[in-house]
Amino acid sequence: MQTHVWLRRTAFVCLAALVLAPSPALAQGEAGIGGTVEDNTGGVLPGVTVEARSPALIEQVRTVFTDGAGLYLLTNLPSGTYSVTFTLPGFNTVVREGVVLQGAFVADIDAQLAVGGVEETVTVAGVAPLVDVKTTRQQSVMPAERVNVLPGAAGITSAAAYVPGTTLGETLVAGQNNYNNLPSLHGSDPLDGQPAIDGIKTGGQLQGRNEWGAGVGGVTNEAMVTEVVFDTSSQSAEFAQSGVRTNVVPKAGGNEYAYNIFLSGTRGRFQWDNQSQELKDQGFEYAPIDYSYGINPAAGGPIVRDKLWFFASMIENRSRRYALDQFWDPAEPSTPDSIKEQCPTKDDCTPFDLRAWSWSKRGNYNVRVTHQLTQRNKLTWSYFQEPKSSIAAFNTSGLKIGPESWYRFNGNPTFMATGRWTAPVTNRLLLEVHGSFMQADVNTFPADHGGELRMSKQDLAQGTEYHSSFQNHHNHDFHRRINASVSYVTGSHNFKAGINFANNRTALAYTPPGEIFKGYFFNGFPTGVLVAGNSNQRQGINMDCDCGIFAQDAWTMDRLTLNGGVRFDWFQNSVPGGTREAGWFSPEITLPDPVVENIPNWTNYSGRFGGAFDLFGDGSTAVKASAGHYVANEGTGVTQGFNPIYPYGQLDWRSWRDLNGDLTALNPDGTPQLEEIGPSNNPNYGTSVIQTTYDYDLNRGTNWEFSGGIERQLGAGWALSGMWHRRYYTNFSWRDNLNNSAADYELAGEWVGPTDPIIPESARGVVVPIYNLKQDAEIVTGNWLLTQASDNWRTWNGFEVIVDGELPRGGFMTGSVTMGSAVNHFCHAANHENPNGLRFCETRSPYRPLAKLSGALPLPFDTMISGLVQVFPGRPISASYTINTDDFPGLYRGENVDPTMNVNLIEPNTVFEDYVTQMQLRFSKVVTVGDMRARIYMDATNITNRARVTRRNRHYGGGGIQNPDFLRIISIEPGRRLSFGVQMYF
Repeated sequence: MQTHVWLRRTAFVCLAALVLAPSPALAQGEAGIGGTVEDNTGGVLPGVTVEARSPALIEQVRTVFTDGAGLYLLTNLPSGTYSVTFTLPGFNTVVREGVVLQGAFVADIDAQLAVGGVEETVTVAGVAPLVDVKTTRQQSVMPAERVNVLPGAAGITSAAAYVPGTTLGETLVAGQNNYNNLPSLHGSDPLDGQPAIDGIKTGGQLQGRNEWGAGVGGVTNEAMVTEVVFDTSSQSAEFAQSGVRTNVVPKAGGNEYAYNIFLSGTRGRFQWDNQSQELKDQGFEYAPIDYSYGINPAAGGPIVRDKLWFFASMIENRSRRYALDQFWDPAEPSTPDSIKEQCPTKDDCTPFDLRAWSWSKRGNYNVRVTHQLTQRNKLTWSYFQEPKSSIAAFNTSGLKIGPESWYRFNGNPTFMATGRWTAPVTNRLLLEVHGSFMQADVNTFPADHGGELRMSKQDLAQGTEYHSSFQNHHNHDFHRRINASVSYVTGSHNFKAGINFANNRTALAYTPPGEIFKGYFFNGFPTGVLVAGNSNQRQGINMDCDCGIFAQDAWTMDRLTLNGGVRFDWFQNSVPGGTREAGWFSPEITLPDPVVENIPNWTNYSGRFGGAFDLFGDGSTAVKASAGHYVANEGTGVTQGFNPIYPYGQLDWRSWRDLNGDLTALNPDGTPQLEEIGPSNNPNYGTSVIQTTYDYDLNRGTNWEFSGGIERQLGAGWALSGMWHRRYYTNFSWRDNLNNSAADYELAGEWVGPTDPIIPESARGVVVPIYNLKQDAEIVTGNWLLTQASDNWRTWNGFEVIVDGELPRGGFMTGSVTMGSAVNHFCHAANHENPNGLRFCETRSPYRPLAKLSGALPLPFDTMISGLVQVFPGRPISASYTINTDDFPGLYRGENVDPTMNVNLIEPNTVFEDYVTQMQLRFSKVVTVGDMRARIYMDATNITNRARVTRRNRHYGGGGIQNPDFLRIISIEPGRRLSFGVQMYF
């Protein structure tokens, strides 16, 4: 390893040691109570003893003293209900009861002490504070009482629907993936908002940008939830990324034995057909859920009272769902035997009987042991196991995927073990260390075609994928994480410092038949194939250090609290050596260990700044503003292209001539038909020469987040906030082909698009300039540079209003309206390499509101109605056209490269789907029998039974031929469905 790397690591360890030495610090990751203590003349009182008592505290009582300004602050308090006692000799004692804390909320509790005897105690029952006048960090918290009464509120992702302003599966930039339904807020990158359980990051898959796939946390285990906390804005320096950070706080047992069992399920008979006759006339068949059920028991209690507790739970989920407009073919080997027996041929059954289905099986098993070693030392150990398996279509945006091209998924073993030590050493000093190890396995396979090995096929003009899945992926991730912090608090100053350390590795094999990743067609005619190097042997990439050191302070001066923090992040990956045997398209290579180091080796410094001002001095109104700099979440994606034996890094486009007319480049035994496949355009393909050069000046992706606004407590239990938000993303990367530039292209003419009235008027007859590669220029691959895309950036600006309150008899309500506009400027490649990308390289979206209303309304006889109503702006409409030489005879893209060019007929963010209204409701009743309490409920979705379209085929066609499936529906919102459940508490 290079000397400077050792120096950096040594410096990191030394700095970490300094950070973890006892010093003034504050634990701002959890809730707190703070305020001012005065006498009855308004003079501040230093030296007042302030005690917070709650069963949630490991030491039962936490004590601090007011400073010279009469200020006090109790921090790192777990969620719960507290009583606060103020004591000073010569003055009466004041007790404030019923202070409820959730998430990281800091309750402002002031006290006024009158001269009196020590034995005099005054109990105050004030209005519970709802406005945090101390911090700028914004959260949305769902305690167990809300999680258990709101439909779909217990999951790491599904609960995000209740957070004001969130969208799920948002595509932020045209052409990018929808991130598997991950939450986005105020234009945030979904992959930056990482999930956590008990504050420990989880759910990651190291490849790419550390996506949310495969890891622990994807299965909803409602019985284990104490609360679900969403950090939505102005996150502290403790965290490297912005976005929607989700933390599920699990239960930990107690001194009384408690048992729960949650049951839920539904069948197809409880779903209504919402298809119109028009859809049925087009060949659509009713596609409901077949069945879905979950069993979720839990138990907790003391092992040794007041010393050692346990909590354990498990869940098993099973489901099978029919797929819209997808039908089994009895002649297809991958069709289930049950269908073949019932329908030997298509003519023996109706399309209704041949409806294709997908299924999933998911589980979560966990145990948690809490040990109070001493009054001020607590250890918590947890173990989670989460196996998953399913068969479904790969979520490729806009493609219609035949059931024979679905893939099988198996995620097992997948587990996480964690440990946490918490020690409030003194009334001001707190130490905390927690770590975890997680193994996350991802194995995907094509559907079984009766033992036949097949090539995946995709038609570029028609937007279809068929014949077989391209999923042949076997990924093993190993995550190790340690977080440590030290905190110290006074009344006026709070300071926290700590370290985050992650050291991970991933091992990947990709095993397509004949090493052909996919074959491509154009209106049924072969155009080319992507081939891969031999990747049957598992190859690895190491994440050597995803590390950070942070320090932050909050300084209260009368009614103003300033929040500031700094953070240092270090991200480094490397590629270990190994051997790859010879394949069909690549020779054998053996590489030393390591192959490459320091790709990347990023260091970043970030600052977070903000202020909260108690406008009227009574804790009812706060004016807030903040600015923060964050780094992008990363995995092994940057490094993958620099591993000569990495399977995805060795994909190579080849021309393909189907000489025997069998429409495949594979022989029946799965070997490639080499005589049909053209040569590589990359002279170094398959060798140990890395195809891409890394620019060591490449920066890590970063973004700035700004916010400002006002929060106001309207009265008992009600609060209103109005905030402005802005995000600015920069430091994007791109791969520059060093053999070509924009100067190698020339304007060849203009292509005029179709005037078909089926497309919007603004997109009819569009004129598209066509730039051809000059005849004396040659596209040569394998000479790339991964470098900065200085012309690429994006922004989001918007406003949000939230009202939150309590309804009579324990009800609650949250309403919000969010409105924002985005600008995406991705013009770098068009400016510097291929001017065909200039069209629509900058897009703007108009301000369009998003509204949400959620809550619970108690009714007579212990019944309740609860749920969520969302009104979303419709997503942008696109219509893609694939141009070939039939459309534009002079089209020239270069030799042995994809000879087609894709264009969007519709300018992005100008034409939209209709607004979408989604409604989830729950009707429940509480029944008590002896010591058993049960909540029986019925969930209802899509009560209006609308057939709202969620996806269409947006591929207009190409080569002068309209795709007959253009605008054909791929999915609609499921019809009205009822599901049932019971939550039992013993």
